[in-house]
Amino acid sequence: MAGSRKKKAKKQQRAKSAPKARAAKEPSKKSKKPFKKASPARKVAAKKKPTARKPMRPAPLHAPPRSARGFADKVRDCDAGTGVWFTVAGGIEHAVIQRRGSEGAVVILTDAGVPEVVRPGNLFATADEARAARTL
Repeated sequence: MAGSRKKKAKKQQRAKSAPKARAAKEPSKKSKKPFKKASPARKVAAKKKPTARKPMRPAPLHAPPRSARGFADKVRDCDAGTGVWFTVAGGIEHAVIQRRGSEGAVVILTDAGVPEVVRPGNLFATADEARAARTL
């Protein structure tokens, strides 16, 4: 290594080129608003139609029609479960027909739970009818 010497590195110098002529630029106009990045197109969801509901039925304006059979027919046939009013001992009571009794009588069950046998002429559809018949 006696004969080796370190060589100094030479700096490379770059050749300077002639300055470039700059093109005359128009002064840039700066906007007062900050630049906003364009947002990607959004998908607009189709508006859903409201589900159709059936209109509610209005409440009936009057009572439902009575059955085709009248009260007199029900008493004559002794339909079990028919509500009746009758007079007894000067008072008016409510009862339900149970069955046909002997000799055209009707067996009824009073609201007090007592079975009684009455003639069909003593049975009424309403308490008002029973009161009216009692005064005659």
